[in-house]
Amino acid sequence: MIKKKLAAVGLALALSVTQAAALELTAAHVNPPGEPSNVAFQELAKRLGEGTTGIALQVFPQGQVGGETDALEQVRFGALTMTTVATASLSTFAPSAGVYDLPYLFRDGDTHPWIVADGEIGKEIEAKIEAETGLEVLGWWSGGLRHVFTRGAPVTTPDDLAGRKIRVIGSQVYLDSFNAMGALATAMPYGEVYTSLATGAIDGAENDISGYRNVKFYEQAPNFSLTGHFFLYKPVLANRSAMEALSPEQREEFDRIFAEVTEMQRGLFKANFDSDLAYLKENGVHVVEVDRAAFAAKVQPVVDKLSETYGADLVQRIRDAQ
Repeated sequence: MIKKKLAAVGLALALSVTQAAALELTAAHVNPPGEPSNVAFQELAKRLGEGTTGIALQVFPQGQVGGETDALEQVRFGALTMTTVATASLSTFAPSAGVYDLPYLFRDGDTHPWIVADGEIGKEIEAKIEAETGLEVLGWWSGGLRHVFTRGAPVTTPDDLAGRKIRVIGSQVYLDSFNAMGALATAMPYGEVYTSLATGAIDGAENDISGYRNVKFYEQAPNFSLTGHFFLYKPVLANRSAMEALSPEQREEFDRIFAEVTEMQRGLFKANFDSDLAYLKENGVHVVEVDRAAFAAKVQPVVDKLSETYGADLVQRIRDAQ
């Protein structure tokens, strides 16, 4: 089924690029309605369609072409123009992106990450990612700070994770970090998390507050602990040949609109946090404040080990960025 959908997407793209009057780009992602990246892609399509240089964007949301890895592969092969993926997924293809996934790397989820991504450090890492993938990094969107949610008992200290199956993104740093905190880290596709919570196959998972609300994970796991263990970047990556097909006028318009939408996407996470939190409390979710330092202490051995991989100097530069 996924292959048929991808073939259809590829055919649509192949047909569209032959039309000089209107160049149609395609994008795919896994995010649900209401999630800031979903909103941003819809807004990008709308503004491009209202533009004057003849660019159209067709968006395939909610995993219509498969998971993040599937979408990323299709961008690499040219069947899709662009996608946004978690750095944890990207690091499979671009190991340099993995440094951003170190636990408790950032002071906050609103300012520090953008000082890094939009500055000198970000440009250095971006260049490495482009060299490793052959893709163009269009920009950096926010996946927000990630938090733990559980069925059964809430998580207030790292000890509350002991022996509990917690679903994480299937990257080694996520697995190692949650195992270090005492959990039984379990990788599984995002689309299987809700059902696995409902059946008790897992005891909990971790996500940003927007995803937790919009997928309604709170229906099965009503304890939401504000651990803030990872900040998740969601880089937007594009097929280089597809972007080179834009005329200079089209590229100028695309870049301007994309920059505007990027600011909107980042702002949505910050603006929505309080309203999401209020909504969850109104719907019976037990929101738990935790001592993040206690969780950070548990994962420090993971940070120390990976700092050797990425370079202790680079990790410190990211931490110190002002």
